[in-house]
Amino acid sequence: MQTYLQIGHGMMAHTKELLGRWGGGGAILSPRDLEQAQICRLAADVTAAGGEPLFDPQCYVRTADHENLIAHTYWEQIRNHATGAFTGGPGTDALLAAIAALSAAAGIHTHILPGCLADPVDDVWLDAQAALISVARKHYGNEPLLATIALSSAALRSEDQLEAIVDGATEWDVQGYYLVAEVPSGYLVDDPVWMGNLLILASGLKLHGRRVVAGYSHHQMLCLAAANVDQIACGTFLNVRAFDTSKFFERDSDDISRRTTWYYSPETLSEYKLPFLDIAMTCGLLGTLRPSTRFARDYSDPLFAGAQPSTVGWKETEAFRHYLDILHQQSEEARKATFDDTIDACQKQLDHAESLMRPLAKQGIRGQDRDFANLVDVNRAALARLVAARGPRLRRKW
Repeated sequence: MQTYLQIGHGMMAHTKELLGRWGGGGAILSPRDLEQAQICRLAADVTAAGGEPLFDPQCYVRTADHENLIAHTYWEQIRNHATGAFTGGPGTDALLAAIAALSAAAGIHTHILPGCLADPVDDVWLDAQAALISVARKHYGNEPLLATIALSSAALRSEDQLEAIVDGATEWDVQGYYLVAEVPSGYLVDDPVWMGNLLILASGLKLHGRRVVAGYSHHQMLCLAAANVDQIACGTFLNVRAFDTSKFFERDSDDISRRTTWYYSPETLSEYKLPFLDIAMTCGLLGTLRPSTRFARDYSDPLFAGAQPSTVGWKETEAFRHYLDILHQQSEEARKATFDDTIDACQKQLDHAESLMRPLAKQGIRGQDRDFANLVDVNRAALARLVAARGPRLRRKW
């Protein structure tokens, strides 16, 4: 499994740095956060770094009014064609033509198709998906297509709706799927039904023998390796780590504030504010939070060089690059040779994190709302549900 970059506010320099470091990878470009000229420029940078640029049209809600998003030319078609823009009517042709023109200008060759948020998944939504996909080949020729499957948090909790997607998607003329799921709350997910259903849906789509890209992800989604997902996409601020359609209606405050610096510890799957690292140093536990030597970890080296962590001038830029670089490395090692080996590796990762968090918590060293202690059992339950629902088929088709 790979980590791709989910582009958000202020990520152009991060993208060039990280893809150059990784020698490839990919980035999902955002019209909400990039003007057309920037999309073309960043796509060229991604390609030059040996990576794959993808463009997400972000047509999830037709009433979106974020000024940067609706300034793009293709949004004129959404405004001018009523619901036909998403149901195979005359607006579909115009919308796809405009998006295809932008992608061609940017040199993008694998295409994320536009798609509405499913709330719920019903015959209207499924018919709209099929109608749009049937028209898409006219505009993209033989280039690979990824169907957008965007789900509300309520839809993801319905097993019947998920199975309707898996069954219906078998008929779509696409090479893969771009899966985005609205989170039930905030950032990390404490709902085991939501997490389990995400794994079950992703694995069902992957069993079609097609590519699956999970957008708006973070380290809790490393378990998607057990669903045989190809890529998870993640960014810097929380609005590109967790899917929430509100970001398409108003300028997110992440653009201008919330500048608390967080350090991600891959060993505990938790993030910590720097003063908690100071406490860990005082208690002789700072080494517990350092990435294992199997990781390239130079972005975080200053925190472990001997000085009090909060005094070394470790800033947001290093924090973001450390997080994404470590997640990239964790993703690459997450998928194993067999389904059972991958499940076992996921379980051992959770066990290891839990064992390290106990002594840290006794000393008051916690990640507050980014602490993974209460989420270990959520992911364990999700993995158990995946094994029960898809285990035999995944073992055969791994």
